[in-house]
Amino acid sequence: MAGRSAQEERAPRSSSPSVLRVVWNWLWPIAVGAGLAKLFVHYVFSFAEVPTSSMYPTIPNPCFILVDHVATELMPPYRGEVVLFRWPDDPKTIFVKRIIGLPGDTVWIGGGRVYINGRPLAEPYLSVPTLGTFGPYKVPPDSYFMMGDNRNRSDDSRLWTHKFVPRSSIIGRADLVIWPLWKAKVIEQ
Repeated sequence: MAGRSAQEERAPRSSSPSVLRVVWNWLWPIAVGAGLAKLFVHYVFSFAEVPTSSMYPTIPNPCFILVDHVATELMPPYRGEVVLFRWPDDPKTIFVKRIIGLPGDTVWIGGGRVYINGRPLAEPYLSVPTLGTFGPYKVPPDSYFMMGDNRNRSDDSRLWTHKFVPRSSIIGRADLVIWPLWKAKVIEQ
């Protein structure tokens, strides 16, 4: 090469990248990953605190649960599913309860049992009978009748001014108890 000395030809070029380039190569994937994780957690899953015993023993209290937002968007809610929803009497309040009555069902409670359309509902998740009487009430279209598993200490559809929860108020399905770790478990649906 013209104009270059033999010493310049032999001198190795610095192959180490600059500190800024190394930092950039590490930081941008972390930042993108964190942003995607935030979107994923916000729109697909979230965490919720359960401060009351209305769902005991299925959900211990106090605890934190993992909520799946996609499950209730992709499939219609079903009887027995444990969901989070905005309370019809005050939409700023979030509840976690079990779906008992589906649209069009007639719900009646008496003799320690819940009856759906005249038939006793099998509820293996309960530890005590359901006290009191209620109904019969017919669940309106696109609405659900909700009850806590700790029936005799649950503020649920039996007591609310607006007895039924519109589907549009359902936020997601409660999937896992995640905290405290010694209480961690899959939530029985």
